[in-house]
Amino acid sequence: MRKQLNIGRKQSGYTLTQVMIAILVVGILSVVSIKEAMDSWNDSKPDDLAREVSYLMGEMTKCATLNRGSFAKCDISELVRLGYLDTETWGDGTGVNPYSGDYSTYAVTGNPNRFIVEANNISSDEHCNRLVEMFTARSKGVECTSGTLTVTQGGS
Repeated sequence: MRKQLNIGRKQSGYTLTQVMIAILVVGILSVVSIKEAMDSWNDSKPDDLAREVSYLMGEMTKCATLNRGSFAKCDISELVRLGYLDTETWGDGTGVNPYSGDYSTYAVTGNPNRFIVEANNISSDEHCNRLVEMFTARSKGVECTSGTLTVTQGGS
């Protein structure tokens, strides 16, 4: 038996080097796209938190309506009891914000016609500043210090 020589015929397929380069390029693209996705998700946290704080402010106002304009009896536990907030998310009296911190709501000491909504564990000063900008025009007072957003709302 004779062996046929493949003289003049081109072999098909990829070399190990070409395969390794392709894997490297795909890996680099994956890392870059995952980083961009994480940055995008992190940038949406202030918007998500602002939406939830606004929702809590609305529910606190509904609660005060039942109490002749007074927020003295209104807190997250009361909002859950009234059915304004669902038990599963808010049943422990706090709720979890997008930064994995807690929310709290309560009447301003000495002024039951005003209330405060707080959200803690905010991860950066940049996010704090963004949140303060969001609430400045539509609240009686807003500040963000040491990772805690405090929004004051209500009558005089």
